[in-house]
Amino acid sequence: MNDSLKFFWWRLDVSFFKEVEESLTWRLDDMGIKSYAINRSLENLQRQTLMVWLPSYEWLEKDREELVKSLVSLEKAFDKKCLDFKWKQILHEDWSTSWKKFWEPDPVGKNFLILPSWIALPRIYSNRIIIKLDPGTAFGTGSHPTTRLCLEALERTTPLGKTIADVGCGSGILGLAALKLGAKNVSAVDLDSLAVKATYENARLNNFHQDQLSVSQGSIDSLKAQLNGSKVDLLVCNILAPVIKELSPHFDYVTSKESQILLSGLLEEQVIDMTSFLSILNWKLIASYKRDNWSLIHLCKTID
Repeated sequence: MNDSLKFFWWRLDVSFFKEVEESLTWRLDDMGIKSYAINRSLENLQRQTLMVWLPSYEWLEKDREELVKSLVSLEKAFDKKCLDFKWKQILHEDWSTSWKKFWEPDPVGKNFLILPSWIALPRIYSNRIIIKLDPGTAFGTGSHPTTRLCLEALERTTPLGKTIADVGCGSGILGLAALKLGAKNVSAVDLDSLAVKATYENARLNNFHQDQLSVSQGSIDSLKAQLNGSKVDLLVCNILAPVIKELSPHFDYVTSKESQILLSGLLEEQVIDMTSFLSILNWKLIASYKRDNWSLIHLCKTID
């Protein structure tokens, strides 16, 4: 047998409606699958393609069938068929870098430009606030509606001189944006060690030091230890609703009566339930914003 045929990559192409993107990437991360990219079509913004690379010797037919079943189960939350699948055999493809060809400079909000670290700054965007990014295997490139909502909310809240916490930091993009807007410092946490590594690397790309953006592996407890008794002015959390509910009783570990929070990763229909739940914990809604089928809520502490 030819040596080139002994090993190959399975590539699963998943065509999906864009509101399913975060659920798809969340499921892949939960399954420990890190080698994926998203091809964004400018001709059809509603329909995108997720590409997942899988080594042939690890993914037998039954394993691939189980993966598809797991992804199909995500459709239940959207009450419609959202996904189409196609398998391909890929020979001699360097999957770890090939996803980069699908990335382009991405203007977000009024001021930001998300710039892939391997692309030169286009002159047309020279007046924007540049966030250089190489996400590696960490979620958070600025393209998903929930991340865009957070970036736009940071512009509105003007974090100049404030201390910021980012729970579930992914690539570190939100902390970087806050620092670019003049935040005093950012403390970030993520359960994924690869996200911690990506955040440090992206901080370096943007010339920020550890005393400006510190990150550790873990959740609220790790953030509390990182802050060493201090409280932050603003907490940002871009995670799915069930996780936010689980974490929110512990927000008081790192926030004060003067603190505010930005919570994204919520579907529109989850906003009322989430704000009602948070009101029991003495958080009051300031405003909510939506993009596509996703929402962000901005809250402050109820003053007695």
